[in-house]
Amino acid sequence: MSFSLPANAPLLLAFGELPDPRKQRNRSFPLIDIIAVVIMGILADANDFVSAYRWAYHRRDWLISLGLCLNGVPSHDTLNRLFRLIDPGKFNECFMQWVHSIAETIQGVIAIDGKTLCNSGDDFRKTNPLHIVHAFAAENELLLGQLATDAKSNEITAIPELVKMLTIKGNVITIDAMGCQKNIIKKIREQEGDYLIALKGNQGNLHAEAENFFRQAMEVSPEESGCDFKKFIEKNRGRIEEREVWCCSLDWLNEKQREEWIDLQSMICIQSTRTFKGKKSRELRYYITNLEPTAERLAKIVRDHWSVENKLHWHLDVSFGEDLCKIRTDHAAENFSLVKKMALNLLKTDTSEKLGVPNKRKLCGWSSEYLLKILGVK
Repeated sequence: MSFSLPANAPLLLAFGELPDPRKQRNRSFPLIDIIAVVIMGILADANDFVSAYRWAYHRRDWLISLGLCLNGVPSHDTLNRLFRLIDPGKFNECFMQWVHSIAETIQGVIAIDGKTLCNSGDDFRKTNPLHIVHAFAAENELLLGQLATDAKSNEITAIPELVKMLTIKGNVITIDAMGCQKNIIKKIREQEGDYLIALKGNQGNLHAEAENFFRQAMEVSPEESGCDFKKFIEKNRGRIEEREVWCCSLDWLNEKQREEWIDLQSMICIQSTRTFKGKKSRELRYYITNLEPTAERLAKIVRDHWSVENKLHWHLDVSFGEDLCKIRTDHAAENFSLVKKMALNLLKTDTSEKLGVPNKRKLCGWSSEYLLKILGVK
């Protein structure tokens, strides 16, 4: 597959090996034309196939000058049909290949968390909304890969498969309590990654031991309890959050319990006290990790985990309208969702404009030059 887009945009080149699912007689438009229209349309502020088509239709002369859409602009029905048919596994492989080509060395926290596409379910066809598990590099602010499940409960089986797809050596994998499973931790350590995972009642005995130990630790000084301790105070828009962090080695824990969790070395307790408009709320959270019990470092890792919510999921809903999107047939929802994340990765890596993601998308629609720059065309 080849095209004459100047300097061959790296993102579009990544799909050069994507298998075309259409029968030969139905290939009125080259596969790359359809993918390019959707990717460039989303960058230019389109949130569905209809608006991607309308953007491309009104920019058709420019697209032709780039060597795209020489047979015309594919309709929104054509875009939808192809994205319904594309194998999402192969599509994700192309995406991950592209991410490796644009990202500098991935280091630090890789946060794994799931998100449900609220409008992707269909009552008529009796299909549930799609749930997608994401791997997000907190420091690089890049999505590294994704895997769809039929329901949130299936994250337990999806997470090891997603971890298997990633290069995690030297990185810290963070997961919420759903991922607090021995087989998941085993997979992370087999691939030479570190882990920090939330601990809740799904691991009853271990959680009870953590509650009991830290309840007593809070009643004495950190030195007396043997914990490393750090306190943080954050003020933001009238809200004050105080975070107290205790972490400890596990000499006190039953040896059999320690050995059940591969390389388990430390346990963390974070007490968050939030004050807003005179009202106080308090929350206790527990975590396990194979890292040394250093309160300041472990608190930062926990904080970095939430970037998957603030810098990925929030943008998908607010900047890209994902929860309002009603694309839902076959593989279309999963594939279209991944294209939005490609666009978000591109917009996040651009530092030439001091704008937020929504305004960068608008600028892509207004300026052909900026759109090509975002695509990596020199």
